[in-house]
Amino acid sequence: MKRRTRPRPRQTSADPLGDARIRALLERYCKLARVKQAVRGVDLTELTLPEVERTFFRDRAALRVAFSLDALERDPDAEIGGVGSPFLSQLIEAIRARAARRSLGLIATPSSPPGPLSVPERGNSVHLPIPVKDGTVKRSTARLAFHPVGRLVARVVLRAGAGVDEAIIESDVFDLSTGTKVDADLAQAFVDLEAGRARPADPSVVEDAAPVPARAPGDLVRLLVSHLREKSAERVAVRRAAAEQGLVVELGRLDRYFESILKEQSDSDAIGTVTALAERRRTEEIRRSQVKAVVHPLQLIHAGVLMQHAEWRVKSSHGRAATFSAQRALSGEAAWSIACPHCGRAPKALVICRQGHGACEACASRCSVCAEDFCAEHGIAECRVDGQPACAKHVHVCSSCRLEHCTAHEGVCSEGEGHAACSTCLAPCGSCGRVICNRHAEETDAEAPQGRRRVCAGCEAPADEAVAD
Repeated sequence: MKRRTRPRPRQTSADPLGDARIRALLERYCKLARVKQAVRGVDLTELTLPEVERTFFRDRAALRVAFSLDALERDPDAEIGGVGSPFLSQLIEAIRARAARRSLGLIATPSSPPGPLSVPERGNSVHLPIPVKDGTVKRSTARLAFHPVGRLVARVVLRAGAGVDEAIIESDVFDLSTGTKVDADLAQAFVDLEAGRARPADPSVVEDAAPVPARAPGDLVRLLVSHLREKSAERVAVRRAAAEQGLVVELGRLDRYFESILKEQSDSDAIGTVTALAERRRTEEIRRSQVKAVVHPLQLIHAGVLMQHAEWRVKSSHGRAATFSAQRALSGEAAWSIACPHCGRAPKALVICRQGHGACEACASRCSVCAEDFCAEHGIAECRVDGQPACAKHVHVCSSCRLEHCTAHEGVCSEGEGHAACSTCLAPCGSCGRVICNRHAEETDAEAPQGRRRVCAGCEAPADEAVAD
């Protein structure tokens, strides 16, 4: 008996109303949410919604969606299935609530994979191909591992002035455990599995492989969204150029408008009021014209893949230890892929943070106080005083200026019981010589008998001589 398949909406050469990926999203959503699709004409689809899904579509039991201008002309009451339409917003909310993740299964390995690891790897002596800054490799291991890989589908909205640009964008395929892009062959295998051109492999082939967990959801979304922003850089540049042109026109219009008003004013207070209003309107227009990119994660599509996994335990000259990992596809000749645990990029050198984890050289700095390396999350790149990096252990916040500084540039204010402050904010009183911070200092007027000088609150100065700093 022949299996019946549901007819898919026909795609024609008529003027499309949106990205073809919207149709793919709609079909996947209908399949998962048990929404019935019926073809009502070329580029025209009718959806029959179960009761639990109607809340996303204004409580309607059925609706028709047009994917081209011709279909919309034939049925003017149909929803527009294009980017920026209310229907797309409703569909996105439904997908995010019901189908935020899509699992494809296991990507099939080559029919004749290299199989066992090479002889040196079996002896637990895998060579680390990247140097370690002030550190040595203490041990290494290699094994078969089961890695999650996938891509993020998201809606990217660009706003600048009155203009809004919206698109559905897909990220490249990433290893979801390490945060690195997979190679071209593995990415193509993922695409084939996603498109249905390949079948998922039998899960039994990974029974002996150690599963490698994906990154934390928040960290994973941050990484993939960052990649989507990079892919949208060209669109952002175009939108920014258009916004700058519009800003020039609008600022010129505002200048002419307020200039005509100022010509009619003779009172100084009125002129000041109009001038302040003109500056405020200019500032508002400049702020409104700035390009703002908003990324709405829509769906994470993921699959599993069998890979060779290696780990190196390294130790720094200061006694700090960290573990770095790498992987490579089962292709025999593929190079190890190593990612920075912090930023996800391929590092040129590895650094051991003083907090006991790894980072790449670009994400790390050396503390100017203790001379230990630290990652961007455990210190500051610039001390407020000398602009040098400092680790979290040697960073304080100045009680006077509220800026971060290293402990090497810290002193004590003599006011009250004494409190710490950065050396930039500390200076001696011009009268008694006590060291005080800017918060507790006063400055005499230049017209005072002894001229402008810094004095503490405890020193007696004529009331008409001291002014607040």
